[in-house]
Amino acid sequence: MQVIQIGSFAILLKWLLLGLSILLGLILIKLWLRKTRESGIHKKTFDLLTNGLFIGFFIWKGSLLILEPTLVVKSPLSLLYFTGGRTGLFLAILGSIIFIFNRARKLTIPHLFILQSGFLFSFAVICCYHILALLFLNDDNKTRHIILGLFAVIIVFLSLFKQRIGSQKKIFSTIILFSFFSIFISFDFTSSPTEAQKTVQENQGVDHKTVKIGVEEGKKAPNFQLQTVSGKEMKLSDLKGKKVILNLWATWCPPCKAEMPHMQEFYQEQEGKNVEIVAVNLTTAEKDPNGVEKFVKDYGLTFPVLLDSSGQIGDTYQAFTIPTSYIIDANGIIHKKIVGPMDKEMMNELINSID
Repeated sequence: MQVIQIGSFAILLKWLLLGLSILLGLILIKLWLRKTRESGIHKKTFDLLTNGLFIGFFIWKGSLLILEPTLVVKSPLSLLYFTGGRTGLFLAILGSIIFIFNRARKLTIPHLFILQSGFLFSFAVICCYHILALLFLNDDNKTRHIILGLFAVIIVFLSLFKQRIGSQKKIFSTIILFSFFSIFISFDFTSSPTEAQKTVQENQGVDHKTVKIGVEEGKKAPNFQLQTVSGKEMKLSDLKGKKVILNLWATWCPPCKAEMPHMQEFYQEQEGKNVEIVAVNLTTAEKDPNGVEKFVKDYGLTFPVLLDSSGQIGDTYQAFTIPTSYIIDANGIIHKKIVGPMDKEMMNELINSID
């Protein structure tokens, strides 16, 4: 699972490539509209498509309120940091289509022309996504990217250079559009090991006692012992045999607050699956260290919350920006470091990407 860090935000690479593909699709449709239509209608159509995308983006962000209302109620900041994921993307596409066709009626733009423009834009996005995925995603789906990418290129090419299409071909093109739209929506956006994960896999074939200790991906996570908020002693090594999300956080941190309800729900869903969350509070950075226990109760956290009263663990794990999280496998090997908040979807994908 590949993640890109942009400041204090962690973004799955698949969404970044999709956003870039949409931008490239807009550039292509702009050039096509200028070539095939007079300035009046081409400007109206392009503005309509871009407005539809903005509407879709806000639906994607806001869909979290529909899909995970309890999480949003517990942490309204979730709407700022997270989206509705793949289901939200489907709702966004549906909402954009409804908006575009309703608005096209008021602007007296022929629906057939809007459909043709949407057809070209959709395949341009699919084409760009698969080309970018082929270049930047280190996955095992290269054959699929090549086949679907080439097919989309052919469709885009035919749309660009065939000015007149018979009615039967228009119907056929519409069928292709919606069938590929379904493929696009239901894509299994997965990726196979990055270079760091390959290092981890190589380590799986050797004695784990010989793996170097460090906080880099592919190394063994440094062990530590801390007290929980209830006063119990706990070691990281006690969790050997479980996949672990090690999270370093503070009560005053807004993205930490947004992340906690997602962590709690993820933790509850993972019960009995050998998955553990260990939340290390950077107690030395707290204005009121006594407020940590109240925070845990207010947010209803049931996973272990440990107190880094000396600041040593925060320094060891390089928690310079919080939240900082480490994804650790059952052998104690670090698979991924995430700087920034994670939602439940990202936690599931990261945990499922390791053995």
